[in-house]
Amino acid sequence: MPQFCTIDTSTVPRSLAGDEGPCRRGPNAVWSPRRRDRPNSTETGWAVLVVAVIGSPKAGGRTRVAVDAVLHGAEEEGARTRVVELADTAVPDAIAALEEADAAIFASPTYRADITAQLKALLDATPRGMAAYESGDPLRATACATVLTGASDHHFLAVDRVRAILSGFFAVPLLSPGLYLPSAAFAEGGAALRDEPRQLGELHGRALVELATAVGSSRWLRTLRPLV
Repeated sequence: MPQFCTIDTSTVPRSLAGDEGPCRRGPNAVWSPRRRDRPNSTETGWAVLVVAVIGSPKAGGRTRVAVDAVLHGAEEEGARTRVVELADTAVPDAIAALEEADAAIFASPTYRADITAQLKALLDATPRGMAAYESGDPLRATACATVLTGASDHHFLAVDRVRAILSGFFAVPLLSPGLYLPSAAFAEGGAALRDEPRQLGELHGRALVELATAVGSSRWLRTLRPLV
């Protein structure tokens, strides 16, 4: 059973907390500092929540297959997961889901080396808490990862475009490298991943949970904000 830490480290001086901070960190410790009112929280804490937002014009498809592999890896590390498909979810509802997340995955097929209009619309509408007219800051201190799919390796540079938005504009802790899977990574007509890409996706999911845990237990990573 994991040992959970639910103390907000930003309010506890390290000089009072000791070398290990306010909670002793066991080998399987999991932090979730962002939300304390989750319905399935326990007396001792809760698991990291990973929310995957998929920008495909149609629900399902190869991008969902790729995301499922990443989420499987996250679940193996004890995380809870949720999938939001923009094809059948309104942007405000997707933003509300991100508000609850400790880690987020932004996934999209690529067209002309770029993400879909659906995912662009979500990013455009997501507040950063930097302007007087904005309410909320759903991505602050949220560990993020990207999952892109494309017909061939020619669209690979789309990974850099969306990662620049997340790391620069939103200043989120971002898992590297971004995951890009071309058609050759899929089998069964796109219904499954081949073994090596599947294992790579699962590795990204495990690493994302570890990154979210590190951010949640850090006093300083959680304070970083966009510069402008």
